[in-house]
Amino acid sequence: MYQPTSNPAATPRRCERCGTDVLRQRTGLPWVVTVDLERLTPDQAADRATPNRSAWCLRESKWSGMRLVEVLPVFHRPTCPWAHVLEHECPADTPQIPGALW
Repeated sequence: MYQPTSNPAATPRRCERCGTDVLRQRTGLPWVVTVDLERLTPDQAADRATPNRSAWCLRESKWSGMRLVEVLPVFHRPTCPWAHVLEHECPADTPQIPGALW
């Protein structure tokens, strides 16, 4: 199947710190974004989002794969048909890595 290489794509990975399955997107965004795999409705995502944990709209297509679009409440429709995901947070009991920024 044809996979465009110029499209931003969220790819499945494991979190290097806690080992949880996540999606990571490096292209098409101003920073690398890592999100949990749990798909939420727009309302669920809005309820769980915090100032340090953004909600993302997960656009899935058989042609271009998965890509993340930041959910900005002012511009994002509450009736959005796409699944939503939250930025990944490692569990609180995850061991700290010396010298890491998290």
